[in-house]
Amino acid sequence: MSDPHELFRKAIFATQRALSGHQDVPMTPALASLERAALTPEDKTYIRGATDAVALHQRHHDPEKRITIPDAQTQTITDGMEQARCEVYGARHMAGVQANLEDYLGRRLHALNSAKMIERDDMPTPLALELLTREALSGRKLPESMTGPALEEWRQSLSPRARESLARLAEVQNDQTLFSEASRHFVKVFTMKETDEKTEEPDPSKSRGQSQEEKTDGESSAPDPQGQEEEDGTTEDAEAALSDESDESASAEGLSSEEMEAILTEGENGYEQPAGPSAQTEEERNCSIRKSDSYQAYTQEFDEEVHASDLCDPTELDLLRDKLDEQLQQTQGFVSRLAHRLQRKLLAQQQRRWHFDQEDGILDAARLPRIISNPSLPLSYKQEGKIDFRDTTVTLLIDNSGSMRGRPITTAAICGDILARTLERCGIKVEVLGFTTRAWKGGQSRVKWSEAGRPKEPGRLNDLRHIIYKSADTPWRRARRNIGLMLREGLLKENIDGEALLWAWKRLKHRPEHRRILMVISDGAPVDDSTSSANGPEYLDLHLHRVIHQLENDPAGELLAIGIGHDVTRYYANSVTISSAEDLGDTMIAQLTTLFAPRSARKGRRG
Repeated sequence: MSDPHELFRKAIFATQRALSGHQDVPMTPALASLERAALTPEDKTYIRGATDAVALHQRHHDPEKRITIPDAQTQTITDGMEQARCEVYGARHMAGVQANLEDYLGRRLHALNSAKMIERDDMPTPLALELLTREALSGRKLPESMTGPALEEWRQSLSPRARESLARLAEVQNDQTLFSEASRHFVKVFTMKETDEKTEEPDPSKSRGQSQEEKTDGESSAPDPQGQEEEDGTTEDAEAALSDESDESASAEGLSSEEMEAILTEGENGYEQPAGPSAQTEEERNCSIRKSDSYQAYTQEFDEEVHASDLCDPTELDLLRDKLDEQLQQTQGFVSRLAHRLQRKLLAQQQRRWHFDQEDGILDAARLPRIISNPSLPLSYKQEGKIDFRDTTVTLLIDNSGSMRGRPITTAAICGDILARTLERCGIKVEVLGFTTRAWKGGQSRVKWSEAGRPKEPGRLNDLRHIIYKSADTPWRRARRNIGLMLREGLLKENIDGEALLWAWKRLKHRPEHRRILMVISDGAPVDDSTSSANGPEYLDLHLHRVIHQLENDPAGELLAIGIGHDVTRYYANSVTISSAEDLGDTMIAQLTTLFAPRSARKGRRG
């Protein structure tokens, strides 16, 4: 009788080869359980998860880049963090693999009886730091039912510097070398904190108190204002020295200050904020101290990130798509011309390069006569060279504010549709996103602020609505209907550009492609009446400036902007302004073809 699990085994090996990108895949320990007579569905899920974990590690981990550390425990910790990186980063866009890995992790933790780990010391350090790394990379907390209260104790015990270092891991998770260096830095900061706790130095304030007691009875025991000022100055000097020490330790670990300074840091409300000169310090974020020059949201409770298909029923979506198709029909010549121009220019740059005399690949027909004349010669193969811009993703972020109503939003929708179709034909992934608010002049956030007594400097007072029209991995034919939603009456409201840029950039940075481009289409500055009236007219504007400055200096991607009827060059270094919506298509073509030109031809383009 044949093996009852043969079909399942073949599927597992096929999946492992596909995920790992290698034909030679190792036999995982989990596959040994296939020898059992019967397997439950839970057993099969466990095997899938274990196999996926091995395959993703094989795909995203380069053994030659692994840093060997003399200390065995540190090596164990960093290896566990690297495994977490491979799993979280590799499965980011695969829901089925994520489910398998979560089940696999749950089984591992159940075997360790982690749910009953109460105190911090109950959980081993390597396991705790691996779990904290998984949370930092995925942006989601693991449920306490899986980890027990001990992990929360670990979270609370991290020093501000350790939290900062842990948050930075998410920014470099797509680069193994940078991640390895950041992991070592995190472990070093964590170890320094542990050492400091064990060898506590005497509290200077207590020493001063004792010396005060040793004074004569005739001296006053009241606090001296001048002495208090000197004490505060000493504290500030100590904090500055600690900051310098942190920078030096980061450099010692092999990371430059630019790499170790997070472009985006996690804010108190859970969204990313720029880490520029006016950003809040760690202490301020933890204590919810709000400065007038820092940006924040009063609450994120009512914000939403939503797929276009969830905002209206399928029938209405079909009607909106028909309406967009009517607009496309009216401009059919214009649309076809743009699509063909872009495709022709991009395909013209796909010059095929062949590598000959390879051991495998496509049979080289030009070498066949040589083999016929001399049969002892081996067959010759050729392989096509890689084309740089095929490994590229483009995000189109469209302003869905009320001022875009009419011809501008129609043209933006048409161009988004063209862009998705054309770049997809050229092997380039495209994501189409939109940003607006859920209400005019403040939504439920403003109501909550009013009920709380209208505290000063509340921050953003409107509810965000970030719309996913087409994700990068969704084919155009499946998302074409969603793009018509831009024409829906009542969708376009106000615009908060800074947070929209952070949202789109975060999605883009986690893409596996090596080159990432964010193209913003907007018709002016951010506008939200409620936020501006409560925080000052420059509040949103300054935040947008800080965000753009950070993103333009982030090597993870390229940022460019197209302004419709308004000059956006005062915000974006790499931008162009068009006078009318009709010019948008030609401008997009020009910008994209310039971007995909050889880098030597683009020197000096950024101003």
